Amino acid sequence: MASRSYGACVLCQRAVVVKMMCRGMSAASQLQSQVDFLKGEPHRKHPGVTNLKTLRLPDELQTAARSIIHRAQVPRLPDRSRSLTNFLWSRKQAVETLTLRQRAVSLEKELWEKAMEKRGDIDEQLLEDRIRKKVFSELRRTTYHWTPMKYDEELGVVYMAARLAGGYAAVRRAMNEIKKRDPSFAPQSLLDFGSGLGTVVWASHSCWGDTLKEMVCVDSSGPMNVLAERLLKGDDERAEPHIKQVYFRQFLPVSPKVQFDLVVAAFTLSELLNVKEREEAVLTLWRKTNSYLVLVENGTKDGHQMLMDARDTLLKFSISRNERRLSMTPDQRQCLHRVLMNCRVLSWPMNPPHPATSSRCTNLCLCPGTTTGRRRSSAT
Repeated sequence: MASRSYGACVLCQRAVVVKMMCRGMSAASQLQSQVDFLKGEPHRKHPGVTNLKTLRLPDELQTAARSIIHRAQVPRLPDRSRSLTNFLWSRKQAVETLTLRQRAVSLEKELWEKAMEKRGDIDEQLLEDRIRKKVFSELRRTTYHWTPMKYDEELGVVYMAARLAGGYAAVRRAMNEIKKRDPSFAPQSLLDFGSGLGTVVWASHSCWGDTLKEMVCVDSSGPMNVLAERLLKGDDERAEPHIKQVYFRQFLPVSPKVQFDLVVAAFTLSELLNVKEREEAVLTLWRKTNSYLVLVENGTKDGHQMLMDARDTLLKFSISRNERRLSMTPDQRQCLHRVLMNCRVLSWPMNPPHPATSSRCTNLCLCPGTTTGRRRSSAT
């Protein structure tokens, strides 16, 4: 399987700066200070580096997945899972309506200019119709045609064969970063938006175990929710789920007062149609976040851009909210802007979660937070 990468954005629900070490700095002028700081230790011993050993799926999850695949008897499963992986990996954002109109206007102007240069005796109405057809034809040829994914029972099994291991590893890596940077954090509630196969539940449980008392999985696909439940029960309807207190829903909790210690949206932003829908979803999840919000996407240009857009949306929201809540002088307002914008994007290698997969990397974005972790009082 080709090398893949995933992007993860971890955000803390606070309004003070994160102090963190940035890995990968190679400025020659700082070489001596780095050597002194490391006290002769190799760079892999840098305190900002957090290592995670090779990941494997939990035994119960592997057994359940194999049982489901054996029972389903999906024809051409290896080929279809490979095709689905490539399709999801190459998936781009839907083109915004405004962008499409701007392209059309620009292309039409260009074609009119070329037509005017020839200055032939051509009927203007006929020329206009011809240009309009060329514009539509060119837009159809060059515009990415985004379509929503609709999972039935069979496609859900194909998705499980293609993405179960990689999805679990990407989320588990983000959880490990939180645990390393905030050892005292012990979430009691979890919200997984776009839960799919329930890999977030498995990854969270492997990190914090029975401290999690309530886990709500939200996915609009009924067949996918059923498949996730089968995985939890080891593909045995009469058995007790391996992880307790997991609840499946097709819609987010309505009440704005309901909050969760840990909120995750893994590979979900890319399933939303446009920027407006993504912004609304991110803000809704942020309001439901009591401690950490984790966003995970494919490590492609579009996936990275979606994470950066989400980060910017939350920073703007946090700035405006704090400006309204606090009576600040211009200097204090400028300091708040500088603090909230002081974010870092880190990259690190991720060991393969399964022998069949190659090495991967992921990106972590930590923004407004303290060095100790969880939510605190508002900035002063």
